[in-house]
Amino acid sequence: MNGTSSQDLFRQAAEAEDGMPISAGARVAHVRAAVQSGRALYVDLSAIPEDKRGPVVAQITELVKSASSSASRPQSHAPSETPRSDK
Repeated sequence: MNGTSSQDLFRQAAEAEDGMPISAGARVAHVRAAVQSGRALYVDLSAIPEDKRGPVVAQITELVKSASSSASRPQSHAPSETPRSDK
């Protein structure tokens, strides 16, 4: 036995995780929840040759950035004043 206590093992795991260590099961649960909520996406790239996967991922990333930046921009075609309706 190497004499490493469970507290030392926990501390080492926390340092490796840059915070509290998380079990593999918890990671899977978080990923599943993110996919179900629409915050993450699972895409099977196995049909794409390995040398083309990087560029495909880059294109997906760029599409997401473009969509998120256009969604956060104020719409320029919106009227600046609301028309009044006198009844």
